[in-house]
Amino acid sequence: MDKQKAGMKLLITIVERGQGNAVGKLYSGQNVFWHYQCAGHGTASSELLDVLGFGTSERDILLSTGTDTAVDHLMYELNNELRTEIRAKGIACSMPLTGINNLLASLIFEQQETWEKGEISMEQGGSHSMILVAVNQGHTDEVMDTANRAGARGGSIIRARWADFGVHEKFYGISVQEEKEIIALVVPTASRNLIMESINREHGLKTEARAMICSAGLDQVVRLG
Repeated sequence: MDKQKAGMKLLITIVERGQGNAVGKLYSGQNVFWHYQCAGHGTASSELLDVLGFGTSERDILLSTGTDTAVDHLMYELNNELRTEIRAKGIACSMPLTGINNLLASLIFEQQETWEKGEISMEQGGSHSMILVAVNQGHTDEVMDTANRAGARGGSIIRARWADFGVHEKFYGISVQEEKEIIALVVPTASRNLIMESINREHGLKTEARAMICSAGLDQVVRLG
């Protein structure tokens, strides 16, 4: 696959509590391997929960990263052949990534030798982007300090865990700590590259923080209050 033409997507899946593991294993069988699983709580009314297919307000949130081809194929199958096989209630949506550190991309493509490690692959986006940084637990403060020095203005931290379905060691050969923290930063797209490159340089996959970084363009940003 030509790395200049290849793209990446983020797949966000929200299902009832306890169903995340089964969904992740199913996704891994469809060539979407990289997952972070978080716990969430829905705030919708009982009527809306019924419409969306949720029986309870407790959620498993799965954040998965894959190639355009793999994610598009998976979304197609979820709407067709896999609809009955998945046996989970919820929703799934995908969005294109506008930036990702190249070492992570090379691992996803399983073509490490064709990528120049330690850099960031970028595409243009809208006026604002969301940067997602998954780091080993205990390194959040230092990553936030680096992001702030590069121009970020704070972020949100989500406790998560690496959803290991027995594939990453076989395919990628890197050690992944299970307990993770995901930092979500909303930044002007003009500042995105510098922030991502700074985090990757100081806390990338070859450091103890093991930061995995990606970004997605935001259509609109509304400040409340």
